[in-house]
Amino acid sequence: MVIPQKKNLKIALVGYKLAEGGLERMLGLTSAMFQSLNFDVHLIVLEDNVTYSFKGKLVNLGHYPKYRKYFRLRKYVSQEKFDYVVDFRHRINPFMELVFVFFIYFRTKFIYTIHSSRLETYLTDKVWVANFLLRKAHSVVVVSKGLYEKLKTKYHFEKAIVIPNFIDVLNVNFNHNELSLPFEYCIAVGRLTELKQFDKLIESYQKSLLPEKGIHLVILGKGEKEHKLHKQIKENNLEGFVHLLGFKENAYFYIKNAKFLVLSSQYEGFPLVILESLSFGKPVIAFNCPTGPSEMVIDGENGFLVENQNFEALTSKMNTFAQNQILYQSCCEKAKSSVSRFEKNEVAQQWLELLEK
Repeated sequence: MVIPQKKNLKIALVGYKLAEGGLERMLGLTSAMFQSLNFDVHLIVLEDNVTYSFKGKLVNLGHYPKYRKYFRLRKYVSQEKFDYVVDFRHRINPFMELVFVFFIYFRTKFIYTIHSSRLETYLTDKVWVANFLLRKAHSVVVVSKGLYEKLKTKYHFEKAIVIPNFIDVLNVNFNHNELSLPFEYCIAVGRLTELKQFDKLIESYQKSLLPEKGIHLVILGKGEKEHKLHKQIKENNLEGFVHLLGFKENAYFYIKNAKFLVLSSQYEGFPLVILESLSFGKPVIAFNCPTGPSEMVIDGENGFLVENQNFEALTSKMNTFAQNQILYQSCCEKAKSSVSRFEKNEVAQQWLELLEK
């Protein structure tokens, strides 16, 4: 379905890269959604790292030296005269963010997006800079209601607009070239970093009934903890049950064929992987982080919300899915319909309402 709009808007999407993480995958999906609305989409990346699919014109500034790329970005934004620039970057360096406001985005309507409950990642760790950025942006889009409340509490900012991540189920490519794994498994997806706590997830899995039930643990992603995780798996004789398959450009195939998804992060914003799993009819076990999971996971209906950072409880819920097939099947049946409000057309309408004000 194509949603009509009043005029063809010219939009720039700005991010650091188009690879590896959920934020970057959402950047690519948003470019496709905007193009489906007949927007003139320019996707600008600042690092030469592009593996996810996208739509529109790609402007890769990653080939240029560090400072030269920002002059190139300023020139491009100035010449193209975009109706809006939608900024998907992490914003950590206070000085650079002032450069963006006063130089790169000068006389341009820019929209900040915030995708994590660690607000310092998107607004710097300087409160006065954060307040300045929030005031200067044309709009601020947060991906969950929890993030809206956190922004309101920490910075007394009440003008943020909640537009969640979305899934375009009809255009998902399950990549049939991938080989099916010869065992049942639960799955976890994300960068192999401290934030995702895959080491603790492996411990929880080892303590669970899943190994003796023949249910393996598959982890997709790469990162600085990869060597440590391989060592942990080997030292605990789990090579036959825990599988680090690395980064997969298209993780859909593996999620769709899993029994369920497990999310063990310290914090999140609005985890796209939860939305994807539920959209494919696969239930989710997730920590009840301050923002994100509780807006998708309905405890006992399409999965389990576990007390935040309680790994014993996480193990218990994995056992429940391994033992209680009636409850497990019920959660599978309810998963897809539980997230219908996050389908592309629903979210596209929210973006249209913002951009056509």
